[in-house]
Amino acid sequence: MPTYNVAPYVRKAIDSVLWQTYSDFEMLVIDDCSTDNTIEVVRSIEDSRMRIVQNEKNVGLAENLNRGMALINTEYVARMDGDDIAEHFWLEREVNILDNHPEIGICSGGFERFGTMKSLVRFPERHEDCMANMLFECSVIVPTFRMSLYRDHGLRYSSEAFPAEDYRFWAECMRVTKVYNVQETLFHYRMHATQICTARREEQQRKVAEVRRYMLDWLNPDFTEKERQYYTGQFMAPQMASRQDYHERKAFCKKMVEKNRSVGHFDKDALRRRLDKHLRLTLYSTIVERYFQEGYSLQRYIRYLASGYALRTGRKYETKFLLKSLLGKKA
Repeated sequence: MPTYNVAPYVRKAIDSVLWQTYSDFEMLVIDDCSTDNTIEVVRSIEDSRMRIVQNEKNVGLAENLNRGMALINTEYVARMDGDDIAEHFWLEREVNILDNHPEIGICSGGFERFGTMKSLVRFPERHEDCMANMLFECSVIVPTFRMSLYRDHGLRYSSEAFPAEDYRFWAECMRVTKVYNVQETLFHYRMHATQICTARREEQQRKVAEVRRYMLDWLNPDFTEKERQYYTGQFMAPQMASRQDYHERKAFCKKMVEKNRSVGHFDKDALRRRLDKHLRLTLYSTIVERYFQEGYSLQRYIRYLASGYALRTGRKYETKFLLKSLLGKKA
């Protein structure tokens, strides 16, 4: 558990680990020179399984993680942040998967956001779908993984990838091993104004784009620079600008499927499913913004039907548009 200025939350985070149903572990807390009383709170907790290290100078999250990894000498390593809360069966679930499936190197799970934002998140369960999903977003969070991955393949958290160092690290890991995601909530992810993903959102998005490009190159390194820029820019935009935009995105999806055939790093069916999902979700968001932003009605639904976008999002979303319009739902 890397910590930095999480004094209000770290006690609950540590307690949620110490109360795990799986108890055969050492807990390493490595503090990166917090300027609040985080280290005092950590040291006030008494448990023989805890080991506390305080850096002599602040090195940043990525290097703090690498320093922590250098101090670990166990078969598996699990990681969580000092402001989150784990379910009491978190380690038991993930260790069980790794114990019984030697081909899997990383086990992650579902989570719930709480605090300033609330939502339920599930990543794809199987490796093939996780890999395809990594072209769009990170598919791993609060995992347990084999320490041999880190040592045998020379993997490290990259300071240059911060604040998307996790996404980059798991992207590199998934080139050499398989991942599995438990389909239940294993921890609770605290959302607050001072966390990195909130305070440095623009910088994080730039670094996320770099990892997406890294994944696109893994799919096929022969994309042109113009195609790479299109992929990380217009293709990833949450809404479409026009029907022409839709057709361009659809054509690029087809190109990705074709280029994957010559390299074969991605399962063709999983890749096609994820690309189709991206098109549907982006089109859905565009339709809601353009035709139903002020609410649903039959008049707006008829305008939508005449737009040329109709019947392209799939039966699920089309039914939702119709029912909400019949009922006059608010946006």
